[in-house]
Amino acid sequence: MKHLILLGVMIAFLTGCSVTPQPLSLQEVEQRSYQDLTTTLEAQEPVSGPIDLYEAMARALKYNLEGRLKLMEAGLALDQKKVAGFDMLPKLVASAGYQSRDNYSGSSSMALEGPNKGRESLVSSTSQEKESVTSDITMMWNVLDFGLSYVRAKQEGDKVLIAEEHKRKTIQNILQQVRTAYWKAVSSEVLLEDMNLLLEETHGALERSRRIEKEGLSQPRQALEYQRSLLENIRFIKGAIQEMYDARTELARLMNISPSTPFTLVVPVSLEELPQLELDVESLERLAMGQRPELHEEDYRARITALEARKALLQAFPNLNLRAGFNTDTNSFLHNNQWWEAGARVSLNLFKLLSQPTIRQAIKSQQEVDLFRRQALSMAILTQVHLAYNGFLQSRDQFELSRQIEQINARLNALTLAERQSTTGNDLALIRSRTQALATKMSKMMTYAQLQQAFSQVVNTVGLDMLPDKVDDATLVEVKDSLQHSVANVEALLAESRSAE
Repeated sequence: MKHLILLGVMIAFLTGCSVTPQPLSLQEVEQRSYQDLTTTLEAQEPVSGPIDLYEAMARALKYNLEGRLKLMEAGLALDQKKVAGFDMLPKLVASAGYQSRDNYSGSSSMALEGPNKGRESLVSSTSQEKESVTSDITMMWNVLDFGLSYVRAKQEGDKVLIAEEHKRKTIQNILQQVRTAYWKAVSSEVLLEDMNLLLEETHGALERSRRIEKEGLSQPRQALEYQRSLLENIRFIKGAIQEMYDARTELARLMNISPSTPFTLVVPVSLEELPQLELDVESLERLAMGQRPELHEEDYRARITALEARKALLQAFPNLNLRAGFNTDTNSFLHNNQWWEAGARVSLNLFKLLSQPTIRQAIKSQQEVDLFRRQALSMAILTQVHLAYNGFLQSRDQFELSRQIEQINARLNALTLAERQSTTGNDLALIRSRTQALATKMSKMMTYAQLQQAFSQVVNTVGLDMLPDKVDDATLVEVKDSLQHSVANVEALLAESRSAE
């Protein structure tokens, strides 16, 4: 038996010494990355038609990886709470063991009194076999651990609620980003074809000017200034086109669609339907104080800190351990090979008593920090509400100005085109006019997108929820319909006039 044990120890030692780290190859990493990407994209419903705002939001809710991560974190917090609940149960421990030796465990005794004092009084004897098997099943309950586990379970419950507030805030941020990216991408849907056509015409005019300059049919200064103006127009148009492509790419990321996947957006017939905000700033402040996830989170953190004080108080109490169990032993020398046993033990950690004042002071300081942080957060939220409200009003005024400028530039472009057709104008004037008209049209579209962004910023700052009841188990159409209803409710709430109050 000794040889077997020694051999096992040597094998374990040699095996541990022979382990060397094996780095992953580039091919393995590449395959794993493509597998992750394929799995992610295959798990979602494919694009089957033009995407409107509500479908874009629904796709972001169902498939956006950041949002799904927050959902998983909330589920993890709930699982941890369930695990913490098991800590309140008594411990039920079952064990078994085998014991063997190559000779008997014997002993003798020595007389302490009488004429044989100091000499062996009995012959060597044993009460233990060479081999024996033991087993027991014992239930143990620590009263102090039960109290602490109960408090920890309540803290884990508050952590679940904190995770839910994190999820709420993440969803609000994602919906705000989707709304902004969607309207910017709609601008590209409306303007991209005209932009590319104008870019092609401008390149043609530039080539004609260079050919005329090379043939000496125009003054060098006049030709160079003409070409410089055309190049400035080309730079502007290319920058605008790139910005539009970036908006589509950002929207695809939010919807968790591959950037290479083609998709079209639902373009509104007109931009006359503007988001409405009739609530005054004081009403928005009251909504924010009750709705913002960050304030809810701070309240839960304050409860967790209060429970820490209760845990510190419990740790100062004596600890009572109760145990009861059933035992068996195959040793034939025993009079009873099976028996029940029970016991109780009380203990007290004196150092815990000495540390109580310090612990309580630390908890009191933490509560003061929590209170101050919550007050600072409340003030920051009030500031955010005012900034978002003023930003919406400013964006609405900017959009109205952009709309008027677009109308004037459209009329000027029509006059320039008429002059060009009557040969009283030139190509540069026409291209400049068309570029200016297209720029103002793009400015109006982008200002409209900024107005939508400012409105969604108000919704986000106030903390209003547009999250449907079900996301994971619902189809994309069901999430879209539910989301459209939620958005309509939020917009109706913000458009409700409180002047009668």
